[in-house]
Amino acid sequence: QVVKLLSNKRSQAVGILMSSLHLDMRDIQHAVVNLDNSVVDLETLQALYENRAQSDELEKIEKHSKASKEKENAKSLDKPEQFLYELSLIPNFSERVFCILFQSTFSESICSIRRKLELLQKLCEVGCVLRKGVMQVLGLVLAFGNYMNGGNRTRGQADGFGLDILPKLKDVKSSDNSRSLLSYIVSYYLRNFDQDAGKEQCIFPLPEPQDLFQVSQMKFEDFQKDLRKMKKDLKACETEAAKVYQLSLEEHLQPFKDSMEQF
Repeated sequence: QVVKLLSNKRSQAVGILMSSLHLDMRDIQHAVVNLDNSVVDLETLQALYENRAQSDELEKIEKHSKASKEKENAKSLDKPEQFLYELSLIPNFSERVFCILFQSTFSESICSIRRKLELLQKLCEVGCVLRKGVMQVLGLVLAFGNYMNGGNRTRGQADGFGLDILPKLKDVKSSDNSRSLLSYIVSYYLRNFDQDAGKEQCIFPLPEPQDLFQVSQMKFEDFQKDLRKMKKDLKACETEAAKVYQLSLEEHLQPFKDSMEQF
């Protein structure tokens, strides 16, 4: 018989992790203490960190282990409990792995935010450059639309238009159905406003559609949320690293200390 201290669900989760690892605890300790992910990769460290013993679980496990040493023929821990206990014996396992994982994702997170902001800035700059051209195109839509409505009593000879009408310009046809209002506006703009039309220096006057879509999905609240989380995690990383410096034996301090200080 063995001693089961974890809930069935928790025991099953740890058991599944153990069966998927095929690693010796010495390999895990070597990876954590020496920052060597050649055998134990970051994904595995993430799984180990997420499944580590919580304080209440570890308290029960340590209590049983201590009591077992004072008894003869004491019952052994079940394999999941024993695994978590051995994991907790790795010097500052939780603190070290938190710092390792944060360090591995920090640069990627910063680059992701920077790319989004640079794309947003790029489109804002393009928008400023193209503002005149966009206003000219909208002016043509307004002028032609007002002219057409002026002779249309069913429209009440209305002036102006809503932006929702823009996608429908292609559906407004000439009397002989040979061209649309959209194509007429484009050709008029190219003849009268775009000096580079048909030349090599002529460029597409709008940002790439995929860039516009990406920017349309951005929210400043998300930027603020991501930055707050990074700031919080960075502070936590500093705190956890300080614990390792304070509690580690000299033989276990490097290369962790140098790596964190450089970071």
